[in-house]
Amino acid sequence: MKSLNLSFVVMAVGIGIGIPACGSGDSPSEYGTPTPTPAPVAPASSGGTTLTVMNFLNWCSVAINGGTASTGATVSASVPAGSMATVVATPANSAFQIGTNPWFGVDQNDGGAAPGTDVGSGTSETSTAVVTIGTGATQCVSVCCQEPGNSPLPCPATNPCP
Repeated sequence: MKSLNLSFVVMAVGIGIGIPACGSGDSPSEYGTPTPTPAPVAPASSGGTTLTVMNFLNWCSVAINGGTASTGATVSASVPAGSMATVVATPANSAFQIGTNPWFGVDQNDGGAAPGTDVGSGTSETSTAVVTIGTGATQCVSVCCQEPGNSPLPCPATNPCP
């Protein structure tokens, strides 16, 4: 199938915006595959720690401390050492839902598999977790959204962070 790309330019502000009418994600073999958004990375600052959230198969949309949400495989932000960071995950699209114990490396459950604090249900559910930031240069947590019914791929049973 040929793709059609409709574009228009807003001359008053000089911004070009492309709106695809059809795209490569329309094939049945790509069902449930989200279109990843770029993962924002805040520059590391003096005394800061880079918090990285590993996003299982890009199936969640992840925001750190109220920053821009991303469906990137990893989402990173610089946070002050010794502070607490809040990480919020929502399903990347309607094909996914929050897993039962989607978090690893967060304060809840001493870093083991943890449910987070969930609000809502199904594809509109959000899950929030808090992580105390150590004094190292980097810190990692992970989150998992899954397909309803936990198939074909379930969330990891162990922490995928290095």
